[in-house]
Amino acid sequence: MNKTILNRAIKIIYKLSRRYDGFINVVFDNWRGFRFVFDTKDVRRCNNDCKNCRLYNFLQEEGISKNFFGLFPATKKDKILFGPQRFLNCKTLKQYENCFVKFILQKNITKKEIRKELNLIKNFRVIFSKNREGANVVEDKLRNSTIKKISGKTPKNL
Repeated sequence: MNKTILNRAIKIIYKLSRRYDGFINVVFDNWRGFRFVFDTKDVRRCNNDCKNCRLYNFLQEEGISKNFFGLFPATKKDKILFGPQRFLNCKTLKQYENCFVKFILQKNITKKEIRKELNLIKNFRVIFSKNREGANVVEDKLRNSTIKKISGKTPKNL
């Protein structure tokens, strides 16, 4: 992952975390472009009422929704595969993990696409976590759990 963009993302999240106390975990990855995946108190109780969501309104006020780290609208197909949230990057860590697993196991994808997905798993970063173990431990656990769920269920000749 590009270190300059990663460092910029970390700075942005720590700056935002001083003004929004709802962040639990924030993942940074490069799927459909660089993005944050927000695991927040608001996401955990999401009912798709974005206009009344503290996270959504906060990101709007901060201008985050308008730059390349902003919210990514989910299509109808995305919602079927990745969950009901209106935005692809409003996900709990469990939902984020399940997105990888579902994509690899439920879609009819090629070996090249599987490798690309596994590369995403390898390269995502947990850049913020309120977990007392720290972001690196959360990241390792998430990555290992995702790989464990996928392993043994994908084609053997990868």
